[in-house]
Order: sequence, then structure tokens, then C-alpha cells
Amino acid sequence: MADFQIAYEWMMNFEDRAREYAVVPDPGGSAISGINSAAWPEQYQIITNIPQSNPDRGTLVEAFYRQYIWNEWLAALDSDEVAKRVFDASVNMGSGTAVRLLQGAVNETFPGGGLIAEDGEFGTATVAGVNACGSDALVYDFQQARVAHYQAIVAANPADAKYLPAWTARAQA
Repeated sequence: MADFQIAYEWMMNFEDRAREYAVVPDPGGSAISGINSAAWPEQYQIITNIPQSNPDRGTLVEAFYRQYIWNEWLAALDSDEVAKRVFDASVNMGSGTAVRLLQGAVNETFPGGGLIAEDGEFGTATVAGVNACGSDALVYDFQQARVAHYQAIVAANPADAKYLPAWTARAQA
């Protein structure tokens, strides 16, 4: 079973390495530790109501990620190496996209391919497929899928090219 704390710490090293829980500019608004004001307005407001210096702010950030991003399917994965990367991708690009890329990586990794539907829905088939793959090979294929996804974003919107080096580094970590 994958460990939430391992995945959370991994993701936070990208979203808020110093654990400052500060408000920062983000596309479409602002964010605290990756929690975007446009995507999560109510949850974001609850966190901003707590002063940045109050330790409860960090506790609320962690609780947000446990409630809204972590799920039973991530917990059911055998590999923390896979789970932390899928969790991180879910934060960075949305859960549906992250799961669709994971499913594609499973199909790429699994001998014979085509093991599971690439529908962006986490479920028993996706978990079984992930757990049937060797984690090292699956991590590599998932990293490659993330990089290709970011490259496609930039190809469609060249103004986003400024983000590509950081996105690529994050995907390849």
C-alpha cells in the first residue's frame, strides 16, 4: 500500500519546498502550496483565513491534499515511487489527465500492451495494471508521458514555453 505522507512530501518539494505556505501568483489567480484560488476557491479561502505564521495553515494544506487529491486508488498502489509521481501529476495537471497518462504508461510498460482503457478514471483495472508492472519501468514510461504532455501544451500554446523547463524537470524527477 502506498503511503500518503511519502507522496505528499514529494509533491510539496515542488510546490512549496520551504513549507512557507505563502500566497504566490499562479495562472488564473494565486496559490498556496499549489492550491489554486481559481480551481479551489472555497478551500483556498479557508487556508488564507489562517495567518501564514500559524502552524495550522500547514496542517490545512496537508488536510486539503489528503481529502481532495489522495484517494483509495493511490493508496492501493504497491509502489510509493509510482504513487508519489501520480499524486504529484494530479496536483500539477489534474487527476483525470494524470490517470490517463498513467494508464498509457501501463499499456506501454506491460508486455503486449493494451492492458487497460485510457479513460482517465482510476479504478480496480488501473490499480491491477499498475501493480502488475515493474515499478522502475512504469516510472520511466510515466515520466516520458508527462514530458510529452507538457511538450504538447507548449506546441498548442507557445506562450507556455517559459514553463517547460520546470515542468520537464519535475516530470523527470
